[in-house]
Formats: sequence, C-alpha cells, structure tokens
Amino acid sequence: MENLNPRTVNELFIQKLDTEHEKVAAETAAFIRTKLREVAFSRKIINPQYVTKADLQRSVYHDQLVKIIDIEPDSSAMMINLRGTPDVRYVEGKRAEMQFFNISSEEFQKVEEELLAYEMPITEVIERNSIKDIQKIEDTAFMTGVAAAITTSGKSTTYAPTTSGTIEIGAFVKLFNLLEGASTGTTPLKTDLVLMNLADFNKFLALPATTIGSGVAGEQYINGYKYDTLLGKKLIVTNKGDLVPEKTIYAFTSQEFLGKFFILNDTKFWVEKKRNLIKWSAYETISQGILNTNACAKLTLTQ
Repeated sequence: MENLNPRTVNELFIQKLDTEHEKVAAETAAFIRTKLREVAFSRKIINPQYVTKADLQRSVYHDQLVKIIDIEPDSSAMMINLRGTPDVRYVEGKRAEMQFFNISSEEFQKVEEELLAYEMPITEVIERNSIKDIQKIEDTAFMTGVAAAITTSGKSTTYAPTTSGTIEIGAFVKLFNLLEGASTGTTPLKTDLVLMNLADFNKFLALPATTIGSGVAGEQYINGYKYDTLLGKKLIVTNKGDLVPEKTIYAFTSQEFLGKFFILNDTKFWVEKKRNLIKWSAYETISQGILNTNACAKLTLTQ
C-alpha cells in the first residue's frame, strides 16, 4: 500500500466500502489505535488499563457506568512499653468513583466523486482530522485533572533563573522537593516523571554539557540531548503549548501513587456509505482520574 498512488488508495478504499464495509471499519480502527498511543502524553504518564462491563458498576447518582477505586488507608507505628497497648484505629477505607466519558471526532463527509479527485490517501485525512483531535481532548482532560489536584494541594512554586532564557538544575531540585514533601514536611513521595514544553527543553542547548550530567559532555552539541531521562527521572517533552505552556514544568509520582486511566471502548472507526456520500468519524470511551492530589506538582519559571 505504501507504494501506491494516493488516488489508487482512495479508489481501493471506496471499493472495499462497497463490498466489505465492516472489514474496512475494523482495519481502520486498528490503525487509529496504534497512532493514538504514540501521540497522547497522558498515556505515557498513566498506562491505560482495558476494562469491560463486568469490571464496572452502576452509579448511584446517574444512569451511567463507573469504576469504584479503593484508596489505601493511612497507618502508623509507635513504641510501647512491655505492659502497654497500641492506639486503636477503626479502619475506614476511602473510595473514588471514576466516571467514563466519550471523545469523538467530528463526523466527516465526502462524496465519492470528490474523494477520487484527492491527491492524498484517505488514511492521511483520517489521521489529520480524527486522531489528532481525539488525542488532544484526551490530554486536555488529563491536564484539567492535574490543575485541579495542584489547586487542592497547593504544590505550585516559581523559580527565577540567574540567566534569562535558560533552565538550571536548581529549578528541578525545587520542583522535586515540593512534590516529594522534602521541603514542606508533608506526606513523603518520590518524583518519577517530568513533563515539559518543547521550547523549554530546547533551552538545554544553551547549557554547558557538564551541567546536565558528565555523560552528556560533548554529545549534545553533535546529536542533541537524546535521552528519555533527566536527572534520573523519566522525561516527556510535548509541543502542546496550550496544555503545557512554556516556562511551566510538571512533576509526577509513579502511577501507582498518582491515579488511573481506564479504556472501556478503545478508539473505533465508524464509516458509512449511502449512495455516493461517505461519512466517517472516530470515537472512544475512557475514564481518567488523579486520585492523589499530592502526586503532582508545577513549577513556573519567572524569566
């Protein structure tokens, strides 16, 4: 298929719609799922888990399915003398109700005759107009939850670099200490992952190689910074400036302390042809949740 003329690809697509409608939808769904996993940074922070109806419950508040998640109860230890007894705590486990929601692309329409005139294959149209829209909403929902968690926990701070337009290790140290509770004496956690804007990542080019690890010395000037970790933490870089603005860096714990991401219906492709009119769209059903408000933090560079 890769060597076929784009018009030929479109012709084959139409022919298969006429003869193998369900197969076309299934094949395109597989294509969309692969692309979506590659581009959504929220799936790299919390690995999605597939669920079925048997894993879910009906909500007591509305007529939709939800997933009930148990949250680890707190505990403590103490010293007692040989005749003493420990303090008594009646265990009451906390729970969270995670709601599912749909994400859908627009419904696209094209008449068969116009599609045949395209100088590009239909799969490229689907990728540009469907996949990117869906993954953007998926990450938008995730960052909305992150913002709400940080508002609740107050784990947001600022840092002023000594040289404008650069990023210094001190910024990351301050961010990590804030998330981990080292500077506030709150519940101890550990930073696992850093999320930052591509423009901020590019500022590493202005740093001497030795400032981000002696193993990088010389390499970044030839091949650029090519590692998927930074200061021992996993690194995710995004160009979605409206979700992760420039001069804003996020830190997250490992996902077992952070939250959950469930997929009820993986990304599916719906297609219909009636006479010469072709309609198609993509959709999915998922649930995301930041269940520990202390498990993410934000640092803003002030210059």
